[in-house]
Amino acid sequence: MSREVTAGTRSKRDAGKTVRTLAEDGSDLEVKALDTIRAVDSDRWNGVVERSDLGTVFHRYEWLDAIETGLGYPARHLLVEKDTNPIGVFPNFVADLPKTPFSRLTSVYPGFGGPLLTTDVADSLSLVIDAVPDLCSGRTIVHEIRACNTDFLRYNDSLYETGYRSDRMGGRFLLRLPKGYDTLLSEMDGSKRRAIRRGRETDHRIVEADVTRESLERFHTTYERHMQRTGGDALPFAFFEQLLEMRSRVLLVTLRIDGEYAGGYLDLLNDEQSTVHGFFAGVPEEYFEYYASELLYDYLIQWAIENGYETYDFGGSGADFEDGSFRFKEGFGGTLVPNLYWERGLSPAWKLVETGRSLYWRYAD
Repeated sequence: MSREVTAGTRSKRDAGKTVRTLAEDGSDLEVKALDTIRAVDSDRWNGVVERSDLGTVFHRYEWLDAIETGLGYPARHLLVEKDTNPIGVFPNFVADLPKTPFSRLTSVYPGFGGPLLTTDVADSLSLVIDAVPDLCSGRTIVHEIRACNTDFLRYNDSLYETGYRSDRMGGRFLLRLPKGYDTLLSEMDGSKRRAIRRGRETDHRIVEADVTRESLERFHTTYERHMQRTGGDALPFAFFEQLLEMRSRVLLVTLRIDGEYAGGYLDLLNDEQSTVHGFFAGVPEEYFEYYASELLYDYLIQWAIENGYETYDFGGSGADFEDGSFRFKEGFGGTLVPNLYWERGLSPAWKLVETGRSLYWRYAD
């Protein structure tokens, strides 16, 4: 039986929130469920992220707060304490399960998650896995873990034994930067090198923009147009506005061609894993003929090298070599690496959804 306890640190906005103790192992370990990230002090949460070898920018308090506040997803985070000291975190949100009337508990979307456990790993992992069903109710029928770091595979056997399965596929192209720019350029597809060369011949200027409300608004307008053109769902400006709270982890580069604003890219700086993530694109279609996207990626790769990062992540590309986004990103010479997904059904309705999804994948054009 869980019990209600008062949160240790809260803002005034969250004064009515509570933390539930979901599990205790009879020793000094305790798992608590947080219905808002603001129920815990940011330094305590981020301290675990920074101590964990698997921590990412997507696990950080500020990113989770942006999802909760800007997107309105209900939070269902887990916090592991040992003698009241935080030693583990497991962020989760309730979000729609696409093409169904149900919901999923996800760690984390947008972005990536998974459990971060710094000590007493075996016992802590067992406790958080056992606590997950208590986070789900009503139409929430499945728990999904999305991880971008293949080191999370260390937990695969434990997850499998408790009902998690990894049946989904997806990937990203990663560019390893220690090779240096000249080598990376030489390893790009010939069409990419020509595009970069021709783009450099245009009257253009790329700048690292200050991350302000005004610069984000302008970028968001072109980002929305980009998502409409590609058939994707654009995140609302309210989410981007929340990124101002973590602006030191946001890189916004903008492009001008012939003096006119030609869009830009918004990247995330994953200092924990020495990676720059190409996350949001906003380039109007009318500037494709000027090789706007190639110019921006070329700038970002050089910026990441100059600032000491080890990897540039081009972002999701699916798993279809005939897809335009896949082919475009592949041309930059990166290595295709898998995303990690685990799913655990928590309701009989999940079997019906799995069957329907399998049939869709089998017969879809």
